[in-house]
Amino acid sequence: MSGSGLKWSLVGDCVEACTSPTVCPYYFGSSAPTALHDGKDQCEGAFTFTIKKGNSGEIDLSGLMAGYGFNTGVGGPGSGDPWNTLLFIDDKANEPQSIALEEIFRTCWALAGKVLKVKRATFRFQKEKVGPNENAGFRHSIQWNDVYNLRTEPLLARDGSARYITGQTNGIIYIGRSIENTFNDSDLPRGNWNSPGMSNTYFEFAINPQELDWVP
Repeated sequence: MSGSGLKWSLVGDCVEACTSPTVCPYYFGSSAPTALHDGKDQCEGAFTFTIKKGNSGEIDLSGLMAGYGFNTGVGGPGSGDPWNTLLFIDDKANEPQSIALEEIFRTCWALAGKVLKVKRATFRFQKEKVGPNENAGFRHSIQWNDVYNLRTEPLLARDGSARYITGQTNGIIYIGRSIENTFNDSDLPRGNWNSPGMSNTYFEFAINPQELDWVP
């Protein structure tokens, strides 16, 4: 849709988890802990997108989901090595919706690297607020078919409020840790991990043809 000049926009929630300890060092441009990654500065993880409101032209994309299962390049953020991903599209999407989501998320991932394959998935997503504090964090439970399973808990301050870091555009990135974090798909290099207790982040995203970077 970007290539045709068609207007589109998506807003919603994004949940990310990876195989590095909290907080993922790539948010700060730091090296991944090589002891956890075969002696190399590299990482693996997944982004899950829940679209609260979205459209591509006249195509309504609200209520659908998508996900990236990814490898970072070898050598860290400054290496220039592309990030590989498998793109998963909600199997609730009809054909026009699926085509629109694929083009949108392919376009966004081009900022980082290559989409190796596109697959359909049944997404299961639960979000639970932790505690009565209005600024409390959220637990997430996510499943994509039998490929990806994630359960998380937020990191909270003493007053029960959610801990966060400030994103590059002054947006808020809330931080947590995974309780369950498994991925198994041989179409992704390094596409098999079981890494609980690692970094989890969640934030609101808003993307459109002028703003393709979903991380705030």
